[in-house]
Amino acid sequence: MLDVARTHFGIDYLFPYQRLVVANTLDADRAAPDGPATLNQMVILPTGSGKTLCFSLPALLIDRPTLVVYPLLALMSDQARRAAAAGIATAVLKGGMPAHERNAAIAGVADGSIRLVITNPEMLERPEVRRALAAADIGHLVVDEAHCVSEWGQSFRPSYLRIGDAIAEIAPRVATAFTATASPPVLDAIRRLLFGDAPVALINGNPDRPNIAYTVMAASSPLASLRLLLTGACPVVKPAIVFCSSRARTESLAVSAGVSPDCVGAYHAGLDREERSAIERWFFSTTEAVLFATCAYGMGVDKPDIRTVIHYDLPASVEAFLQESGRAGRDGAPAESIVLTDSTGPSVCDDPRRALFAGYLTAPGCRRDYLLDAMSMERQTCFSCDRCRARDATEYAPAAAVAEVEGRIARRVHAAIAAQPRRFTIDELLRTVRARPEEFEQIVRAMVDRGELVPGRRGPWRNRLSAGVAP
Repeated sequence: MLDVARTHFGIDYLFPYQRLVVANTLDADRAAPDGPATLNQMVILPTGSGKTLCFSLPALLIDRPTLVVYPLLALMSDQARRAAAAGIATAVLKGGMPAHERNAAIAGVADGSIRLVITNPEMLERPEVRRALAAADIGHLVVDEAHCVSEWGQSFRPSYLRIGDAIAEIAPRVATAFTATASPPVLDAIRRLLFGDAPVALINGNPDRPNIAYTVMAASSPLASLRLLLTGACPVVKPAIVFCSSRARTESLAVSAGVSPDCVGAYHAGLDREERSAIERWFFSTTEAVLFATCAYGMGVDKPDIRTVIHYDLPASVEAFLQESGRAGRDGAPAESIVLTDSTGPSVCDDPRRALFAGYLTAPGCRRDYLLDAMSMERQTCFSCDRCRARDATEYAPAAAVAEVEGRIARRVHAAIAAQPRRFTIDELLRTVRARPEEFEQIVRAMVDRGELVPGRRGPWRNRLSAGVAP
């Protein structure tokens, strides 16, 4: 196992969970060489823990082809390039490919010259594709990013709901669902939709990423706060990703956030292949980059040195948040996750998954504890969420700087109302503040000039005001 990992992937060791998954796959494949599927397993490993190796390595070690189902065409192409670079004979089955290319790929699977087949749920709905794969005697069928089964299958990707039928017809020796994060209800949905009533082995790694510091920032002007975070007196460490809820938002913020045009990009599902590839190459090669992205960026894309992830718009669930914030710090070095919110009060939400994430913003206590509780995982020691950092009156800038600016703006608004109670409403004054985000920048620079923000022992800056030092 290690010899093959070293030769093809340049890896000298496996993490314990990787070794367990690979060993399970090899043992089950060899236990009944001529029988039906001998093992169904669900593997939950945190972002950056090397899930791809868990099925790429067995693809080189078992005698039958491995079939991997991905959610995105871009991800399929990216993984095919990586597999080919590792010396794995790979074929891609996707919609729109010429018939002769599809037939050549299927023939390669049938004669054993192809070791890894990459496809998507929609292709598995085609009867001719299912029959060909069933005849090819697939050794390992993998559903990667398996949380999409429940999250997307019920909305805009109904093909995900029928992958279980494909597994039953193709009858691989081993079937594995991989994901980085899944709460118990999502796990139950994945299990039911993929494996029905069949037994399933669960390998559940801890989703905690101790190198990520979690921060929630209340922002009366999210755009002004974002500008401070990216370009203020003490900006966040880059490279950085700003997650947005829509394609239009990524493009508008890329223009309006104040970042140098040479250091900013927008990424979403509406880009064509050439545009997407160009942005990925740029982002991978730049250390000062800020990428504004929808959830289309991230699944399976591995830039290890992202230092900061900012959520300008709130994610749909705790799972989505852990997936997206987990894009930071995949190299194990310190990183930060920042959520901007314009409300700190409780919210009413009909969607229980969104309501669960809303609790992350408002519930008292450690942010890390809340996330682990939501995933039904054991709590871990935390020293780096904003709540735990505040216990010793030490805050990381830039979050501390923005929070102080927010406080000063709020005090000015209330002072103005008190002085002229019948002239302005709160909303009118806030609109004035939001229309003049340059005031935020000026206040922070003045704080630095007066020494109110100085180097500190636990972060790049320490807010002396929070430690009781008068300005």
